[in-house]
Amino acid sequence: MRASITASLGALLLSAACASAPVAELEPVSTPAAVTAPALLGAENPYPVHPINLRRTTLIVRDLDTSLLLYRDALGFDVVYDQELTSPDLKTRHETDGVNRSRLVLTQTNSGAMGMIGLWQFLDQTEKEQAAPDEADFTPGEMVLLFNTTDLEGRFVAASAVPGVKVISAPAERRYPSPAGDIVVMVSMLVDPDGHTIELNQMISDPRASE
Repeated sequence: MRASITASLGALLLSAACASAPVAELEPVSTPAAVTAPALLGAENPYPVHPINLRRTTLIVRDLDTSLLLYRDALGFDVVYDQELTSPDLKTRHETDGVNRSRLVLTQTNSGAMGMIGLWQFLDQTEKEQAAPDEADFTPGEMVLLFNTTDLEGRFVAASAVPGVKVISAPAERRYPSPAGDIVVMVSMLVDPDGHTIELNQMISDPRASE
């Protein structure tokens, strides 16, 4: 069953990529040199090209329109795909005709190949899916999505105002030790309407960048 769903999604995303080709051609926004740190400390080539990328994280959500208020409107992701799907082999959520229906939205910021967020809502939901999410407690099986911004103050205010978003901590300075000295970051933590934990941060200084 998993293989069937994966194959269906693979074909879907291939056609989505073709449909959104003009978007993928957009030039990525450059990051100021002052906040750019080597990916591999001490490496002659700090950004080696590997034969694999983390292209997208797909989040299962209860209400896509609410999720878009956060990821599209507050955090600033662009919607590059929005379609309803059917998954006949997924029989746990369906109407009387036995067909599973869902809506998939793909979003991106500076790259059409990496760092995308997918939002997937099953339209024929069970009671479990309609229930409130568990509290974020940073235990195994959970995850933290980390977004870096150059406008933490504005993004945090917008994100925390979205219905269903919970604030764990407001922006505050955090220092991460490194051999070159402390990396200084402003960090805030939130939980989205479906229980996914988000770290929203802004780089203040990174001594590795000047090495």
